[in-house]
Amino acid sequence: DEEGLAIPVSTGAVGSSNNMVGQVEAREAVGLIRDLVQSQRLAGRAVLLAGAPGTGKTALALALAHELGPKVPFCPMVGSEVYSSEVK
Repeated sequence: DEEGLAIPVSTGAVGSSNNMVGQVEAREAVGLIRDLVQSQRLAGRAVLLAGAPGTGKTALALALAHELGPKVPFCPMVGSEVYSSEVK
């Protein structure tokens, strides 16, 4: 299955596909999170992806939410929202 994160089970992330291009290591890391959640070895309420602007964090988060199923919400936030909610 090369939809979403474009990580075939047998080979790992591919260089490009219909949906995702590049960021092979990042997609493999998010794929690991997906596998841990699906196997119920990782549970929690949120996943925080951090990195420089324009590196594909939002696309990876959308793909992860899509692959985990329709009951998994995607709620984008920016760093200032997290900071202001912690300061209050």
